[in-house]
Amino acid sequence: MHGWALAIVAGAAPSMFLLTFFYLRDRWQREPMHRVVMAFALGTYAMAAARGLAYTVLAFLPPDWLSSGTEAARLFESFVLAGYIEESAKAIVLFTAIYHWDEFDEPLDGVVYGVAVSLGFATLENILYIVQAQAGIDRGFTVVWQRALFAVPAHALFGGAMGYYAGKAKFDRTHPAALWRDRVCCLLVPIIFHGAYNYALHHRLDARVWVTVTLLSLAMWIFVLRRVQHADRASPFRPT
Repeated sequence: MHGWALAIVAGAAPSMFLLTFFYLRDRWQREPMHRVVMAFALGTYAMAAARGLAYTVLAFLPPDWLSSGTEAARLFESFVLAGYIEESAKAIVLFTAIYHWDEFDEPLDGVVYGVAVSLGFATLENILYIVQAQAGIDRGFTVVWQRALFAVPAHALFGGAMGYYAGKAKFDRTHPAALWRDRVCCLLVPIIFHGAYNYALHHRLDARVWVTVTLLSLAMWIFVLRRVQHADRASPFRPT
């Protein structure tokens, strides 16, 4: 029980910090806290669904293929098992439930809810990774700080990008093609970010890989924060 309690605290702390950070970016009309909590909970459901779907896909693959270390196996695991399946699970709960909430009434709300879904997903995933790693104290500590610095923020940024385009799809009616363009970007951009991030981690974890992951993380932060600014400027609740 003590191990699970430690895993829950260590697994949830980075998510709470990042969720607060993005929640406070919505300066003009913040979302009701119960809706943010619901989005977070839907993210944990998406994680369970994605994990189940991934196991189903794995059942159709040769047993040793993913561990073979070939480029095809790395690309499949990064862009299909991680990128496509996980981001699709998040997108489904975002578009089937949250997208239709009355409280989702401005573009920046998409970012807040997208981040909340992704952090719910990342928190449950984080807890499971930490529990698995607790057999060795040093390994457990390594997993905690690596995921706190890289994996959990990455999920928040995947969700932020997804939510930004969901907000555009709901409120941007400037061009007939904009709706479909934004819906495609809503899924495609997080898949590309997620796949590239995981693909880097599937190589030997030396200094060059961590430099690459750091640069990818910085690029994602710049990409998402610039779109947060765009959504903020488009808010109908922004003072004139």
